[in-house]
Amino acid sequence: MQKACRIRAPEGVSFYSAGFSCIIPFMDNKTIVHIEGKARQLTEKAAGSGSEGGGRGKLGPAAFISAAVAFIVLCAALVYYMPAFWKTSKEAYIEVKADMSGAEIADELSEAGLIESTGLFRAALLLTGQAGDLKRGEYTIQSDMSLHAVIAKLTSGQSEAYRLVIPEGYTVRQIAKVVAANTNVTEEEFLAAANKADLLYPYMKGNRKTTYITEGFLFPDTYFPHYGGAADDLVRMMLKNYDNHLTDGMKKQIAATGYSIYQFTTIASLVEKEAKYDDDRALIASVFLNRLKRDMKLQSDASVSYAMGSHKYAYNLDEITYDSPYNTYLHEGLPPGPIGNPGLKSMEAVLNAPETSYFYFVADKEGHNYFAMTYEDHMNNVHRYIP
Repeated sequence: MQKACRIRAPEGVSFYSAGFSCIIPFMDNKTIVHIEGKARQLTEKAAGSGSEGGGRGKLGPAAFISAAVAFIVLCAALVYYMPAFWKTSKEAYIEVKADMSGAEIADELSEAGLIESTGLFRAALLLTGQAGDLKRGEYTIQSDMSLHAVIAKLTSGQSEAYRLVIPEGYTVRQIAKVVAANTNVTEEEFLAAANKADLLYPYMKGNRKTTYITEGFLFPDTYFPHYGGAADDLVRMMLKNYDNHLTDGMKKQIAATGYSIYQFTTIASLVEKEAKYDDDRALIASVFLNRLKRDMKLQSDASVSYAMGSHKYAYNLDEITYDSPYNTYLHEGLPPGPIGNPGLKSMEAVLNAPETSYFYFVADKEGHNYFAMTYEDHMNNVHRYIP
């Protein structure tokens, strides 16, 4: 049932005689009362500053201004309640944090392509008196929703998605455990989805047998998957995020190196696993690139960790000879595929690695790396920094 507009015209002025209806469907009483109050304030202000006179039945300046104000308020209400049916529908997840302002939330919505005007969103919050009612949570928003529907969700406080944080460098197995602990998807379901070739983008496919075919391409980030979502959807979301971060400029840089995107991602995964501090990433990348040019074994402890499924500060002779195609102490060149899922910093480190003469590095117990050009200098660093 439609609700008739409760905003009253000043005496002598009829909104209906002006040729438009002020019946607005779907308006809740709280919003109607708030809009009515705003209109009354503006109308009284206009009437108080209007000219004298104006007999009954005449449209004096004050009445004209108040009618115009009411008309504007009603148009604003229509904009507020009208779905954006002209837009291509898309869905995105928005996280509202406890300390976020309405303006910050408007910016998030705009960047995600969910609203067209941050100004209209802020105005809607102000006019409806809901600027202070936005609640922390994770929300699913569609781009064709009305401002009323968007704000109703953001003030409900009812999260519609899980919050899933995937750290840089995590392997598929580690990600599966995080997923199982934070969503309805089990570890087994996620691992099965992570080995489905039809979910991969063409450039993500290698030509050697790997532990998990999606390894390296499940982009580390914070995700907000739907309640009740499937494992395939979650894997697809992470793969798409990798593809979104791999810009056309990066693809051109990778092509210039002579490596495929798959090989590039493998190198980036080694850097991610070996680097604890950002300052070391590009230098570590330069060591791996220098060794690859010389056809030297990469001799990465991180590759042994991946092969053995464990992590240690240092490995003994028996362990570095562990029989696995991923063991870069045994095999020249790159391992069969990525050994983890690198973040953007490690990807950029490979692309922007400086020209160096380093072929060796060793990390101390705090994770700081020390670089050397010769084996002799490297062994000096080993004796100096590893007790």
